[in-house]
Amino acid sequence: MVKKIFQLESKKQTRVLRGLTLIELLVVMGIFSIISLVVLANHSRFNSSVLLGSLAYDIALSVREAQVYGLSVREFANNFQVGYGVRFASANSYVFFADTNANKKYDSGVDSIVRTYTLGKGHTVKRFCGTSSLGVETCSDSSSGPLNYLDILFFRPDPDANITSNNPIVYSSAKVVVTSPSGETRTVTVASTGQISVTNP
Repeated sequence: MVKKIFQLESKKQTRVLRGLTLIELLVVMGIFSIISLVVLANHSRFNSSVLLGSLAYDIALSVREAQVYGLSVREFANNFQVGYGVRFASANSYVFFADTNANKKYDSGVDSIVRTYTLGKGHTVKRFCGTSSLGVETCSDSSSGPLNYLDILFFRPDPDANITSNNPIVYSSAKVVVTSPSGETRTVTVASTGQISVTNP
């Protein structure tokens, strides 16, 4: 009989040791909730960063496409003396165009728009800039003589980029800064020698 009482008491003790109290359960649930919130907040920030990086690379690929078309003699409307370029003039879109009159810039109503790219998900072109050979940078958001547009054009047989704007300056490089709704930025830089890069400032 003493043996049975001892077995019953040991079973009660193991049951007590296996269970959680209400306070312990609430603490565990609270910790789990806080960790979940932190992970979800960082996940949305990570997604925003990935989308912005993808947009910057899409812009760089559009400039590279203009370079390939312009240098590889892509025919446009039975014309082989055509340059191809990209124009930035808006915060929400940019234009891929064919320079049909061969004057190495985009002329509205004369040159042909091949594609218009619209930026989505709250992303915008924050500013576009041209840097002269003397190192002077002029941007679309400059207070003195802002750029109304920026054209990056490639015309055969010259492999160099023709970077022009409403200012009568020929630029040695161009920079396009895109931003996300959260304020992150990426910069696409195009040198007149044809190099294209994306940086995370």
